Amino acid sequence: MTDYDWDAFISHASEDKDDVARPLANQLAGFGLRVWLDESEIQLGNSLRVKIDAGLVHSRFGIVILSPSFFSKVWTKSELDGLVAKESDGTKVILPIWHQLSREDVQKHSPILAGRLAARTSEGIRAVASKIIKVVSGSGPTSRKGTPIFAGRLTKKKLLELPEGSFFLSNTYNADLTPALAKEIPSHHAREPYWEKQSWPRLFGQRPAGFKWIPAGLC
Repeated sequence: MTDYDWDAFISHASEDKDDVARPLANQLAGFGLRVWLDESEIQLGNSLRVKIDAGLVHSRFGIVILSPSFFSKVWTKSELDGLVAKESDGTKVILPIWHQLSREDVQKHSPILAGRLAARTSEGIRAVASKIIKVVSGSGPTSRKGTPIFAGRLTKKKLLELPEGSFFLSNTYNADLTPALAKEIPSHHAREPYWEKQSWPRLFGQRPAGFKWIPAGLC
């Protein structure tokens, strides 16, 4: 069996990073997957082509976020071509996600992709992540376990400090591999009134067994 450095490569247009790619990467990292996302793997001075090629070669799956922006880019189409080449031996590699597209829209750009079962962002990022997890977990062991940057008593100060895109995630799971608890943290401007309105922060401050924080930027 081939050893991979990453469980999944996320191919996406930059316009879809904030709403889809980054939140999805964070959710998957919380499940214990190692995800290749450009902003985490490409540093100042790196060769884009070399780093992306390495990501494509050394990732088990390719998550392709199909959107109007995706189909308008040359670079994303090149990434898709690379993932298609990996399927030449019949191995499933491409995991398509439709974002702001109908089947007819996808059909216009790629009849082959339109014929594949895809997840849709309209179902919610958590639902998309759950579907991906089921595929990845069925193909062999994942690369690593998720690691939180914070686990402890939740205070208002800590809530306000957590990075944008963070969420709460238990390390206990339901039968369908979804977390027993998963709650997104609001944007910074909405956190103070959220703290005042909710009772759960005080409950989580008691540190129930199996609870951990999963932040943005785990990959």
